[in-house]
Amino acid sequence: MAFDIKKENWISTRGLAAVLMLSLERVRQLEEEGHLTCKMDKNRKQYDLVPSVQAYIEYLRQQKDNGPVSPAEDEARRIKADADLKEAKAAIENMKKEEFEAVMHRAEDVEKVVTDLATAVKAELLALPGTLAIDVAHADTPAEAAEFIKAAVNKILNGLTEYSYNPEKFKKLVREREKWMNETEDKEETEPKN
Repeated sequence: MAFDIKKENWISTRGLAAVLMLSLERVRQLEEEGHLTCKMDKNRKQYDLVPSVQAYIEYLRQQKDNGPVSPAEDEARRIKADADLKEAKAAIENMKKEEFEAVMHRAEDVEKVVTDLATAVKAELLALPGTLAIDVAHADTPAEAAEFIKAAVNKILNGLTEYSYNPEKFKKLVREREKWMNETEDKEETEPKN
């Protein structure tokens, strides 16, 4: 069989694995990492043999140049990863504590409180025509009608200025969410695993 190095020589994943003496999974992994390139042919991956072998050799050279990781370096990386994980867990616990103490709020909780406030204001504004219809109809002058409307709008605006931050609202939202989360976790624990 003649072999032309200048011509494309397409080979399957299984064929390339055999040539490189690798498992199919390792060939797929090298392709996912960008060390090997392939094309799809009839829903199957195909590799150009010569460039794939050259790419694999280059990959091995890079690995050799980077040198093996010593056990001490590996242990240092593991210790740093453990420390980073513990630090992240501590930060999460601190944020949860601040959330329970109503020092910090989740965006979703702030959004809910603001939405509730906006909904209340909207309801009051939509009720204005019904509330003012009789008074405005009995007004003797347009100026008197305007005063009725102005008084009703000021009443709504004064209600808004009386609105103040209430940490208990946020604490209630956190308790509701945590209860919901705990119920979800309990349900998952009691459900049989398939």
